[in-house]
Amino acid sequence: MTYTHLVSKKSKSSIHFHFRSIIPKDLISYFNEKTVFQISLIGVRNGESLLLSLRLKRIVQQLYSDIRSGMKNLSLEDIKEILRIEVRKSILHSSHISEGHNEIYDSMRKIESREKIYSREINIRKSLLTNSNEVKESVDKKLQTILESLEITLDKQSLNYKKLRSSFIDLYLLRFKWIKDMMDESGRTDDDFRREVDEKLDMNLFPELVGQTQSQVQQVTVNQEVHTDQKVSSLSKHQSTSISVGIDKFISEKYKLTSKSEMMMRTHIEMLIEEFGDISLGKLDRGMCVKFKDDIRKLPRNRSKIQQYRNLDFHEQVSLNVDEKDRISTTTVNNILGYVSSFMKWSRINGFVEVNFFEGMKLKKQIRQRDERDRFTEKEIKKIFQKHNYIEFTEVENHKYSNYWTPLISVFSGMRLNEICSLYLDNIIQEKVNGRKKIWCFNILEEPDRPDKHLKTLSSKRVVPIHDTLIDLGFIEFVELLKKRHTNRQRLFQELKYGEGSYIRNVSYFFNKKYLPLLGLKTDKKNFHSIRHTVVDHLKQRLVDISFINELVGHHHGNIDLDRYGKGYTTDIIYNKCVKKINYETSHTRGIDFKSLKMDWKKIISNRVW
Repeated sequence: MTYTHLVSKKSKSSIHFHFRSIIPKDLISYFNEKTVFQISLIGVRNGESLLLSLRLKRIVQQLYSDIRSGMKNLSLEDIKEILRIEVRKSILHSSHISEGHNEIYDSMRKIESREKIYSREINIRKSLLTNSNEVKESVDKKLQTILESLEITLDKQSLNYKKLRSSFIDLYLLRFKWIKDMMDESGRTDDDFRREVDEKLDMNLFPELVGQTQSQVQQVTVNQEVHTDQKVSSLSKHQSTSISVGIDKFISEKYKLTSKSEMMMRTHIEMLIEEFGDISLGKLDRGMCVKFKDDIRKLPRNRSKIQQYRNLDFHEQVSLNVDEKDRISTTTVNNILGYVSSFMKWSRINGFVEVNFFEGMKLKKQIRQRDERDRFTEKEIKKIFQKHNYIEFTEVENHKYSNYWTPLISVFSGMRLNEICSLYLDNIIQEKVNGRKKIWCFNILEEPDRPDKHLKTLSSKRVVPIHDTLIDLGFIEFVELLKKRHTNRQRLFQELKYGEGSYIRNVSYFFNKKYLPLLGLKTDKKNFHSIRHTVVDHLKQRLVDISFINELVGHHHGNIDLDRYGKGYTTDIIYNKCVKKINYETSHTRGIDFKSLKMDWKKIISNRVW
């Protein structure tokens, strides 16, 4: 398939891509009689060039549409000077951000820093897609201040003002690319960034940098054949919708999607474009979908991270035919197929395709689902919660409360890490049973006034009785002391910071990257989530009914009548039939000594400097 908006340029032994747009004849006068303009995609991974060019194409088409609305002219030189200043500020801003992140030597934290940058970029791009007026209003306020300081009349309806605003938005988006380039220590200079702006905006902002002979533009043809039994003329208007437009619409309808989840979803579904190009959704047929499944199975692990793979496009990576041990896992393949199938199901419902050819296409796994993540043995549980190890390395005496309590809460409840980390103090409640006795519980729910709290599934909403061992360790005393000592405190673990849609980052890093390796227990299949598997298996071995276990840990029952119509078990039933059964032993006569972990909470909390 040929893409007129994506062209290649050869420089010595390498080839890089440019985005090209042919200016419509009726608009040439607005572009100083230019008939074409280009934007360099140097620095963009070859496999991503096509996707980026498609996004740029949509932006440019919108610009042409704005111009045709018949707006007035404004001073081009004024616009150039404003943009030059903004470029200088953008470069300084990017350098400042990148230097701050490059001071982080820990590789895990560097990855997290990159995720923050990506998250901010996604939020802006999402706003441009779903609420562009809000973004424009924000830019308008900034431009109003600038234009007033230059004594320039503000005319928001003029052509050049809209061009200026559009250029500002482009610069903001370029900032993220520059920051990532700097964090990667790409060696690019400030002048390289200025050239990139000139190539993107085609306004000759920095004529002093012009001096290199441009290579002749060559037409690039995407290296694949698209086979389809349908003719373009036979497609309906909806079926003619491109994959990229469909993806944007699909994601925009997702409710409460975190930036991390959106990044994962978009990356997986856009592999369709890497495989077939941005074709009409209606052109996809069964043969193409089977080919897609076969090809992604051949992809190497970490294809966008490992140097030998990351500069190759999708088809080049597939053609490497790497050893099976170096390919993406069956789980990853199924995750990709799952996202794509969900997208195609939505496309079928909305009339973009007639059939979801990806339905039922997931691979059978060679291992049982229950074996995918190892549980901890009783001896490993004993080692994890051994007093000498646990007290010292959780640093509870230095007020690392979350490191101390989260594994203990999980091992006596099976709660997910984020469910524990996102608890508020008022989520610790007492429930009456039989009208007399009260049981302390964790109330796990989503709350409208607390957008930081979200549940994985509908069945995750539940009330979990607190195990007697946690109460013996002083958990309720700990909660009451927090309330008394700091009356404005809302969350149980206030020290945890929110990021990427959860509070788990610090605890996950402590337990998975530091504590388990220190104990010699870390494997590919063992992490904090293994505690949850441990609880489930522990109760199964004690012949606890699976419906009680599902209720405790927030799994659906797998029975449509129970899931849809069955009322949840009462708190006292879950407490007596399930929670009380959690009793870890290394042998029939030797229980694990958790009570040795009891702390003097009054002393620890009173010594805390708030």
